[in-house]
Amino acid sequence: MKRITYFTILAFFCIINCFAQTYTTIYTKGRQAINVSIRKNYEPDDIQKINEYYCSTFPNAIFLDDASREYNCHSYAWNISDGGSLKCWINQDFMGEPNISKYWTDDYYSETSEQNAVKVFYYNKESDHSAIVSPTVAGMYESKWGAAPLMRHAPNYGPYPYMNQRKYYCHVVPIVKYGILSCSNGIGEIGINVAANYIAEFPYPTALTMEYSIETGKGDDAVEEGYAILNETYDRGVNVAFTRAGIYDITLKFYNKFNELVADFSFQPLVRK
Repeated sequence: MKRITYFTILAFFCIINCFAQTYTTIYTKGRQAINVSIRKNYEPDDIQKINEYYCSTFPNAIFLDDASREYNCHSYAWNISDGGSLKCWINQDFMGEPNISKYWTDDYYSETSEQNAVKVFYYNKESDHSAIVSPTVAGMYESKWGAAPLMRHAPNYGPYPYMNQRKYYCHVVPIVKYGILSCSNGIGEIGINVAANYIAEFPYPTALTMEYSIETGKGDDAVEEGYAILNETYDRGVNVAFTRAGIYDITLKFYNKFNELVADFSFQPLVRK
């Protein structure tokens, strides 16, 4: 009966402003669309009442921020705590389609162990809750309790049922692969105005963004100086011809869709007359 009381009281306050709601879209770090709603907040007196109720009802939780209808647990855990600037309400599903799960489905986060978690999802449909692992207090979580306050609490402590049913998520930073570019003209020496391919030969399962630099031995941009001609770029390399003799540095860096460096390949051609 206590659980029903918690939600009944909060539902009463939610009804006050339920008419004020519009819809928009935000995006995961992997550029997947998340459907969200923009809601009008409570009146100041109502905020104070809700704060007092939850602080007195859950004395073992630590109050962090005011009750608000502008954002909920999913928005705090997956959007705001990651630097999202829009305060919004995110539902687990939208129009019968998965919504919140986009954050960990072929995206920035993936499932992990409890020990490595930074995000937590209470997966039982009756819970429908998300939290972050507290960055300051070991063993504690921080979560927005629906339209109620933002609280720091033990993993199983709060106004939700089945809080022992959880899944854990984190982002694994890629290991950067370093290597030498292969040259289609051989092992390093090349003549003036002889074009060659410089390719990074490494497997990677998804598309990458390539960043290149071609410098003289003094560190100047060889393309801008007119010492190198960039004929073509490929997914994993470049085709270059040099117009003057000298030693050059070719560097190709590769980034994933989260702008994280995954590979750094280089080559030092010796150009002879």
